[in-house]
Amino acid sequence: MKQSIFLSRLITEELVGSKYARLVEPFRYYSRILDTVVEVPTGFVCDYESVFILKATSKRSGVLHDFLCRCDSIPIVTKQVAASVYNESQALRDNMVCKNKFHRGWRLVLRFVKTSVVRIAPFYFHKFKVMATAKELKNKSLGPRH
Repeated sequence: MKQSIFLSRLITEELVGSKYARLVEPFRYYSRILDTVVEVPTGFVCDYESVFILKATSKRSGVLHDFLCRCDSIPIVTKQVAASVYNESQALRDNMVCKNKFHRGWRLVLRFVKTSVVRIAPFYFHKFKVMATAKELKNKSLGPRH
């Protein structure tokens, strides 16, 4: 069985006067859960992660989750599957950067909290199209998003 892997670097540009960023190059990730490569296209606009005080602690995972939560993503998945891939990619990232048991333990707690929030948050899932603009995301936002 293949292991999950980031297949490309995450290259974005911050959008001036906004909490959003746009992908400058496609971002690719192989998900063992989905058994497929997820490709987030150039031009995709997201806010990385927005779980309150834990915002942007795993940007690549946030981008993947934002993408999988769009109504026309490829593949189209359920909210629970999107949360599982989010958790999977955070674990991969943590395994790449955690140097000691304490850090690994702390990251496990963060993953649990963030994944739990995105599993239950009602505001964002299948609300936007993949190529939604920052203006559309801002104007249609009804409350806290992941």
